[in-house]
Amino acid sequence: MTLDDVLKGPADGFKGVLGVSVKHLGTGESANLNGDRLFPTASVFKVPVLVEFYRQAERCALSPDQQVFLTERDKVPGSGVLKELSEGLSVSLRDLLSLMMMVSDNTATDLVAGRVGFDNVNATLDELGLHRTRVIRYCREILFDLVGVNDLPLEKMTIGLFREVSEARDYGGSWSLGVEDNDVTTPNEMNRLLEMLVDGEAAGRESCDEILTIMGKCQTGQYRIPKYLPAKKLLLQRKTGSLPGIRNDVAVVTVKETGERYVISCFTMGAEDVYEAEETIAQVSRAVYEYFAG
Repeated sequence: MTLDDVLKGPADGFKGVLGVSVKHLGTGESANLNGDRLFPTASVFKVPVLVEFYRQAERCALSPDQQVFLTERDKVPGSGVLKELSEGLSVSLRDLLSLMMMVSDNTATDLVAGRVGFDNVNATLDELGLHRTRVIRYCREILFDLVGVNDLPLEKMTIGLFREVSEARDYGGSWSLGVEDNDVTTPNEMNRLLEMLVDGEAAGRESCDEILTIMGKCQTGQYRIPKYLPAKKLLLQRKTGSLPGIRNDVAVVTVKETGERYVISCFTMGAEDVYEAEETIAQVSRAVYEYFAG
């Protein structure tokens, strides 16, 4: 059985679109399924935002130790804890980065993204050769779109308004943003970015190591890539993304005993059942691990 066959097996019968890219970083063996197709990133876009933050920190344009004071207007709906905390809370940019990656905190993400700038993120992606990966939408914009409010300026998109509107409308929402007007990537490009983090090419070596350390603390999406893997034997450095019809998970997987390492990026869209999407990703992940484990 080839690695291509390994990817195709779990995908059979999936009601939606599945994209996967995988590469063993020791042997170079790789395969993909819809690897060059564009997928909405959902919260996976937080990886390139994190990369750009560290690149700016290397130039002293930003400091991880800078303190930010949380305001009510900063709060963003969806995942995370900051939206539930008191206005006036002081938190460092370093802690915002951790919250952004560990629990996919949307408030933390938008605070960081606003400081690094989308134009800078996309310029870095171009520099790295990732020309199809684009970051153009705040979490706030994406979530408001889901409840059918997509014609307001950012400053009007308050969490209070979101709660008011979402009580009156289905949170499954309009989801009017297509791949042309969204944060997007391809499985192959995201996998390449993970590889560049491992190789110390996405930013400086120390910065890449710090990024991977943060990704190693991811607490979301445990029923995706990690579900069937032997947790005690592996180090997983990951980021997930979730939206209606979308379940994503990307990871650097390292065998602790041998140092053997591979990168895997899984994306779904148009899933009729998001639990099926998670299970499909889990099955792909298990099949890839067993293939490389021999």
